[in-house]
Amino acid sequence: MALVNQPAGELSIHYRDETGSTGSTKFHFPFATLASVVFTQADLLSAALNAVTGCAIDGYTISYTKSEDTPETPDDGARVENKGRFVYRTANARTSLFSIPGIIEDVLLPNSNTIDQADLLIAALNTAVVGGALNFCSADGSDLTAILEAYQVMAGGKKPSNR
Repeated sequence: MALVNQPAGELSIHYRDETGSTGSTKFHFPFATLASVVFTQADLLSAALNAVTGCAIDGYTISYTKSEDTPETPDDGARVENKGRFVYRTANARTSLFSIPGIIEDVLLPNSNTIDQADLLIAALNTAVVGGALNFCSADGSDLTAILEAYQVMAGGKKPSNR
């Protein structure tokens, strides 16, 4: 099993009309194309589209997709509603968070909904988030620097009480 790329990436140009309704145009590009090249071409394409539409172009999205060629079977009892929420400190002293569906019980501290940040699996995850060649960042572009808090949440997104 391996993650394999789709043959093409996708560029989606986003439009808005006078009523506030939205639409989009999708284009595809070879998967191996560098993102910097796609951005340059998308800027040129957006300008050309802007000249032929009465709608406002609000922006665009570029995506590259990989899919598992032999998906694994989920663990018994695994539920996407049972999430691990990770809150990270950012370089600009703010916070950013992400959730992992189906968090396993093995990474929780005993009798708690707190994720054990010293657990080897969580340490490996943290290294992948902040210790790799790519600096993952918050939506405002500030680098993620360290886990501030990690805990389990259920379907409503609320932190459950201790068990």
